[in-house]
This record gives sequence, C-alpha cells and structure tokens, in this order.
Amino acid sequence: MTVEFRVLGPLEVRHAGSPIVVPAGKARVLLATLLLRAGEVVTSDELVERLWDGGAPDPARARATLQMTVTRLRRALGPANVVRTVTGGYLADVPADGLDLRRFRSLADAGRHAEALALWRGAPLSDVRSDALHRLEVVPLEEERLGVLARRLDADLAAGKAHELVTELRSLVRAHPLRERFRAQLMLALYRADRQAEALAAYRAAREVLAAELGVEPGPALRELHGHILVADPDLARARSVVPHLLPPRSPHFVGRDAALADLSACAEAGPGVVVIDGMAGIGKTALAVHWANLAAEAFPDGRLHVDLRGFAPTGEPVPPGEVIRGFLDAFEVPPARVPASFEARVALYRRLVGGRRLLVVLDNAGDADQVRPLLPDGGFVVVTSRNRLTGLVAGGARRITLEPLDDAGSRALLDRRLGPDRLAEHAAAIDSLVRLCAGLPLALAVVATRAAVNPHFTLADIADQLETEHDPLEHLDSGEEDARVCRVFWSSYRRLGPAAARLFRLLGRHPVPTVSVPAAAAVAGLPVPDAAAAIAELTEAHLWSEDAPGRYSTHSLLRGYAAELSATEGDDTDRAAARALTWYALTASNAARWLLDGAGPPLPPPDRVRPAEFASAEEASAWLDAEWDDFVRLVRAGATG
Repeated sequence: MTVEFRVLGPLEVRHAGSPIVVPAGKARVLLATLLLRAGEVVTSDELVERLWDGGAPDPARARATLQMTVTRLRRALGPANVVRTVTGGYLADVPADGLDLRRFRSLADAGRHAEALALWRGAPLSDVRSDALHRLEVVPLEEERLGVLARRLDADLAAGKAHELVTELRSLVRAHPLRERFRAQLMLALYRADRQAEALAAYRAAREVLAAELGVEPGPALRELHGHILVADPDLARARSVVPHLLPPRSPHFVGRDAALADLSACAEAGPGVVVIDGMAGIGKTALAVHWANLAAEAFPDGRLHVDLRGFAPTGEPVPPGEVIRGFLDAFEVPPARVPASFEARVALYRRLVGGRRLLVVLDNAGDADQVRPLLPDGGFVVVTSRNRLTGLVAGGARRITLEPLDDAGSRALLDRRLGPDRLAEHAAAIDSLVRLCAGLPLALAVVATRAAVNPHFTLADIADQLETEHDPLEHLDSGEEDARVCRVFWSSYRRLGPAAARLFRLLGRHPVPTVSVPAAAAVAGLPVPDAAAAIAELTEAHLWSEDAPGRYSTHSLLRGYAAELSATEGDDTDRAAARALTWYALTASNAARWLLDGAGPPLPPPDRVRPAEFASAEEASAWLDAEWDDFVRLVRAGATG
C-alpha cells in the first residue's frame, strides 16, 4: 500500500514504506482523532474539545488555532495528506486498507482473531497526549480489543488448546480481575487440563474479588460453569466439535432472484453481520433464504442453524426465543442437564457456545425485532426473514433486502420449472393470463401450478378462465394446505394490524384509484391526516401497502382484491367512503383552481370529516393537479357507473 496509518500502538505514518514524522503536540492529537473516526466528519467543536483537553479558554482563538494546526499537519504529511475540509469540520479520507484499525476490525469480523490481534503494537496512541482523546476514544478501543481476545480464546478452547492457554489466562485475570468471561475461560482451561481443584480455586478467587470490589456474587454463567466443574461433568471436560446442520433442503422450483442472491453473498463475504429479507406475504422470502443458505453452506464450517419463528403463522403463537435457544443448544448436543432453567442463562450459554464460530443462522418468519435480538450470536452471519421491515434491527446495523414481485419472465420461469416446457407451450395464451392474474406473486404462481399438476384433466386455459371470471379468485388460489392458501397467508398478516390500519386496508381495497396519498387516504377513512399517516405507516411496515414514490402508496393487485372481500364481509360503509373521497378531490381541485384561474370562485365549505388540501403557491396547485387529475377522473367515472 502507498500510505499506511497506525493507531494500534504509537502513532505512525508511512508513505511508500518510509516513515513520516508528525509534529508533536496538537497536530498529533488532531491526526489521531481523525484517524480513530476515519471516513466520518469530526466537527470543529469536537476537535477543539480534544486539542484543548476539555475546552479552550478563548473559543474564537481556538478556531483560528485549529485551522493553523490543520495547515501544519497537512504540510507535515505531504504526499500522505488525507485531511479533508468538509462542512462543519474535517475528516480523514483514508484508503480502505491504509489504516490498521480498519484491518483489525475486518479480520475480527471474519473470525481471524489471532491475525487481528497481531496488529496491536502496544497501548493505542501511547505517544499522543490528550486525556479527553484517551478517555473518550481509546478506552472503548481497548474494550473492543478485549472482546476480540475473548473470542480468540473461546475458539482456542474449542480447538482443544486448554493446556497452552492456562498461563495466558492467569495473566489476563490478574490484569482484568472483574472480567468474568476471562475467569470462566481460565476455569474451563484448568478443568480441561485435568486440574479440577485449581479450577474450583479459581472460582473461589473470583467470588472473593467480586464480593470485595463490588459486593456482588458471580453471574449466572460463571455459577453454572462452577456447578458443572464441581460434579466433574464429563461433557465439559472435552472440546466439542459438533457441527449442526439444520437447514431445510432448497426447493427444486426456485428461480430468479439473482440480484438478491448476489447481495446476500456480498454481505456474507464482508464478515459477520445481520441481513433482513423483507417483503409481502407469499413473495418468496423463505425460499430465497433457504436456497442461498444451502448454496453458501460450505462457507460456514462451524454450523448452519435454521428455525421457523412462526411470527405470522395462521394458527398458533410465535415461537418464544427461549424455546428457540433450547433447540439450538440441542443441535450442538448440549446435555439437557447443562441447559439452564432461566432465559438469561440460556442466552449466555448459547452465545458463549457459538462465540467466535464461523456460523450461519437463518431466523425465518420473524414477527418483530424483539423475537430476533436474543438469538443473535456473538459473531456469525444471520439471515432474518419477515413480513415486517424490522426497522429496529436495520437501525442497529442490519442490511435490508426487500423482495418485489417477479417480473413476467420470472413468473413464466417458475411455471416452466413446475409444469415443464411442453405443457406451457400448449397453452401460451393461458400462460399470459395466469402471469397477469398472479401479478408476480410466487405463492400464487405455485398454487396455480400445483392445481394444474394434481388435476391433469384441467387445462391451463380452464384455470385461467376460472380465475378471470370468478367473483372471488382468491378462493381458487388454494393448494389444499392450510398454510399455503393465498387468502389464509394474507389473513395472517392482516390480523396483526391495529383497528385503524385494518379498516383503512379494507376501505382502500374498494377505492378505485391505484395509488393514494396520505391526505386522500385520510378522506377515504374519514380520519385526521396524522391518524391516516400512522395507519399507512403500519400498512407499509407490514408490506400490505408500499410507497412506490415519495408520498404515493399502492398495494399488490391480489392484496387489493383480498381487502375488498374483507370489506364486504365486515360490512364497511364503502358508499360513504367513496363520497368522502370524491368530495375531498373536488374540494382540493377547487382550491387548486383558485390559484390557477386568478381566484375564480369562492372556496367551498368542507363537509364534516373531509379536510381538502391547501396550497401556498400556484406551483403547488399545478403539481397537485398533475399528480392527481387522472385519479380524480377515475373516481368520478367509478361513481357514475357505481
């Protein structure tokens, strides 16, 4: 590499292999601060805080001095200068492989803990004088190193290196007497080295230190380990090499999704992390996750776990995380006697067991983020599927892949895979109709193909005509299995909605306009706009509606038909909803016309529960008419023919 920066020890800069001297004092503090947050903007106020260790006596002079320090640093770095001025502050624009801290994190994420730790040359930035920098930036970095070190020790213990680890662990316990994880590792190493008495003595020492320093007893994981050592548990005495493989087989009918498969592979190659695959019911989330997991299985030699969390099962309750963890522990052949009774202790045992492993975990059909969080291992790669967007996980760093309906080519490929090219060739026109009626929903296409396969006397034209002419085509999208009926799958999402969102979903199913804005939806339901916005947000979170363009929402054609059937069953007053919608469009159009026609006509008084949109300019009014006029006409025509 041409430029190399090192912060995992004394501050060093190299260019083309030769060292570059960074001036002492504030220039070193400035560079160290920027490197620890490489690629991020560090505000001028934060830099002043670091350079003056808590605050400059004269803020105005401090800004000027900061600028002078930046100039001095850039001059000293010369060809290695990476300091960039941005709005509000500065950043270090360091090449991807040009910073030892980045390489450390990349190696650790990939499970290469020993290589990551080898990059440390001593205390980070030991030659940079700044109490604020060390307190706020370096201390958390040391914590990060200790976490990677603990994962390396777990991996070494699992590999049967107990004898070699005892001396290192004794030293770590002396240096970090309150860290129970190191004490547990020392106890386990001693026990596996046939030194049971010393392992029990190590527990007594831990208990005495914790009582003296903190006034507390050891935690549940340490107490549990002590209990197993006390009774000389034979399963604890040896490193286990169980490699669970819980993945279901991939479907022979899987087609397409090349971009999503590539995204999953790219995420996995980047190291441990979480990917959320979300999308509407029946869109093929599970099929994608299972297909990719089987393809990628060899990249996870320490195990492949899978569980159906049943977050949206038509019957029964979601699987509790504690029950899932018990199943995972069984997969690793943990003896029942070693499985703790409490949920917290189970989570601790699970994470200790899988820590540092190159493990794949597929959490299928998750209901919400709370069901998932306890199941996330310390390291490993996790794929979560859900009909909800699981925003909490994404906000915490998970990557999201949202599945859309198959295109026409993908739909035909799925039918071809299930029925064979000969049968498709016999009914080309019917295939076009089936592709259109199923609207790219893999579940619907699979049900159609299943009906055709189990009823060979049905032609594809017969099935297409039935779906085309029946009042309720969803009733014919039924494979005979309760969990695979399209309407039943839709219902399992619908039943989780709150009352306002459920009512809006039903009413919009009868609304003849294909896309709606939040104010238009509010008019349909007779709701205040904020309440309608909350209901729309709930529908989009559940993938029952989607935001196709900023502020414009629509739903899948089969979901629209399902919502319309629900509305009829529930007895919603759709006539009043249509009247409110038409009134809202008419009044809003009138408000727009007053801007564009030089104030023609007085504003019309809004009826109860309908609040038309207002405009602040002719441009806003014109934009609304451009966006909504076709829908207004469609609504008028629907009213005239209704």
